[in-house]
Amino acid sequence: MTSATLADKAYDHVLNQLFCQKLRPGDVLDRKQIAKELKVSLIPVADAVQRLTLEGFLTTRRRQGTFVSTPSIKDIRGQLLLREAIECQSARLYCGEKIQAARGHLLSLAEAADKVADTGQPLWLEEFTFHQALVALTECDALIRCFQGVANLGMFHQAALITPMQTTTYDRHTELLNQLCEMSSVDDAEARIRQHSRAGKESLLEQ
Repeated sequence: MTSATLADKAYDHVLNQLFCQKLRPGDVLDRKQIAKELKVSLIPVADAVQRLTLEGFLTTRRRQGTFVSTPSIKDIRGQLLLREAIECQSARLYCGEKIQAARGHLLSLAEAADKVADTGQPLWLEEFTFHQALVALTECDALIRCFQGVANLGMFHQAALITPMQTTTYDRHTELLNQLCEMSSVDDAEARIRQHSRAGKESLLEQ
C-alpha cells in the first residue's frame, strides 16, 4: 500500500471508532496503539490524525497528546447551519427531473430511515445515507465532498449523543421525498428541505 492509502486506512479506522463510541469526547487517542492494530508505522497514523484534527474530530495539545474533541453548542450549531446551507442549495439543483428519476432508489432509503425511527432507535446512519443520496443528485463534486465532511461530523455528534434526535418532532423522510418529487419550484424545494433540516433541532438553531 502507498503512504496515502495507509493514511486513509488509519483515518477510516479512527472514524469508525468514533462512530461506534469506542472513542468518546475527551478520550486520549493512542497513536502507537492504532499503528500496532493496523500494523503500520506512525507516519500514516500522524497523517490521519492531522486530517481528523483539521476536520474537527480531534484536538492536539502540546506536550499533552491528542484527544477526541468535545464540541461546544456553538460548534454543533455551526455544523447544522452549514449542512442546511448545502442541502438547500442542493434542493435547487435536483428539483424536478433529477429527483423524479431517482424516486425509486430514494424511496427505499427513506423507508429505511423511517423504519428505524419508528422503533425509537437512533437513526443517524440511515438518515445521513438518505440525505447523502439527495445531495449526490446534484452531480456537483464540491457540494458532495463538503456534505460528506459535514455528515461525518454530524454522525460523530449523534453517535456520542451530543445532539440526539428528538423524535417528538420527527419529519418523515417518505413524506419529504413525495413532496419534493411533486415540486416544480426550486424555491418551494429549498423551503421544504430547510423545514426538514430544522425539525427537532429548533432549540439548537435558535441559540
